[in-house]
Amino acid sequence: MPLHYENLDPVTRRYALEELQRDIDDGSFHASDRLRPEGVSEYKKLLHEAIRYYDDRWLEERAEDLVVEHEPRRTRSGGVIEAKVPSMAVRMLTEGDFNRYYMRGVSRRAIEEERGVVEVYRARLSLEARPESADLEGRRVKPAEVLSWLRGEPGNDPGAARLGRPNSGLSIRLV
Repeated sequence: MPLHYENLDPVTRRYALEELQRDIDDGSFHASDRLRPEGVSEYKKLLHEAIRYYDDRWLEERAEDLVVEHEPRRTRSGGVIEAKVPSMAVRMLTEGDFNRYYMRGVSRRAIEEERGVVEVYRARLSLEARPESADLEGRRVKPAEVLSWLRGEPGNDPGAARLGRPNSGLSIRLV
């Protein structure tokens, strides 16, 4: 089930696409180690299309063949084995990437519209939310700090610093 993106409209999509293009142009786009090296280019195209027209679920349905089936894992004894990639890896990857650019788009929009804060909300139903995620729900943070953190430039706000973590189910919205 895709996350519920409260501000996923043409304006937010435009800013999110600009953020994706920024990362591609300056070489800071992070391709997961779980993506097949030959699939990274295709994944970028699919991510672009998902941000432009669709959502993370659409991206997940199309990216499955781009993810490796096995990955190296360390054992307790310090050795390395080839382990099967978990079945939910594609969902976590696509949801995480889509949500990260969505939040960057919301942040850019909030800055341009001179809104002082954005609000953290639960974008995916969770019967037992992690305590650190539950603590963030309803918190208002400065959009410039969220944008800076999600671009890889950590800010000072510990709330912004916890956004964008894999499988958190959290996102941000305009207030």
